[in-house]
Amino acid sequence: MLSAAGFAQVTVVPAAADGVWGADAADAAAFLLASGPGLALLERAAPTNRERARAALTEALRRHEDGGAVRMRAAAWLVSAVRPPARGR
Repeated sequence: MLSAAGFAQVTVVPAAADGVWGADAADAAAFLLASGPGLALLERAAPTNRERARAALTEALRRHEDGGAVRMRAAAWLVSAVRPPARGR
């Protein structure tokens, strides 16, 4: 897509870092379910299943509690490209 838009030297590199997702498991679950894919999935669940899903996620996150925070590895793709100067400049 970037090449088609006129960008050059497109690179894609995986990036990972340790992240803090909340003060405890309940806080991290609330954060993860308040936006992005977590929110989208929660909104599609039947109302009777939403609290069950929140409770299950909270319980799963307990193993990541460490020193007053929930710590997990985060991953993303770092994409970079160069926009060549416009012709005639």
